[in-house]
Amino acid sequence: KKTPSRKDEYDIVVCHANVIRYFTLRALQLPPEAWLRLGGKNGSITHLKIRPTGSVTLESFGETGHMALGEITFGMRAGFE
Repeated sequence: KKTPSRKDEYDIVVCHANVIRYFTLRALQLPPEAWLRLGGKNGSITHLKIRPTGSVTLESFGETGHMALGEITFGMRAGFE
């Protein structure tokens, strides 16, 4: 019995943190006015999983584990202030 091959697709978006916040809230069907409740450091990674059924999971938001502590910034400030 032949099983159908799975085809995953990935989109990478590089943009301002405000855009990431907005898209994340919209994908989760939350009001866009809540964007100020979300953080997000410069160069961080956000991972949304969207299934063929349309359900959405926020796997990670503002992940900075790929950067050294000294490389993490928010706006013009360094670190986690």
